[in-house]
Amino acid sequence: MTAPGALRHRFSHQTGVDLPDGMGGISRTYLTIDQLWGALETLSAEGDLSAEKRVGVLVHRITVRAPNTLQPGDRLVLGTRIFAVEAVSDPDNRGRFSRCRCREEQP
Repeated sequence: MTAPGALRHRFSHQTGVDLPDGMGGISRTYLTIDQLWGALETLSAEGDLSAEKRVGVLVHRITVRAPNTLQPGDRLVLGTRIFAVEAVSDPDNRGRFSRCRCREEQP
């Protein structure tokens, strides 16, 4: 499935937590819950307009060792790069790896 040495990037697995902001609303913060070794593969690159500003959006496939608690809405962090997890699957249905489709926005 995965070549030796392919899982060479150490990702921080973060999950979102909504906290009251003191003014009647909520504020989303992210907590690191795990460190995962993974492989990073870029699938596509596209441009998008966000707040009247051009933003680059990269779509990646990140494969990590299972078991883990990854789910859509979480994020993986690698240094200063943030990958929003959109989907999680088990590529070989044997519970050995989790494959995530992630989006990374670049200014």
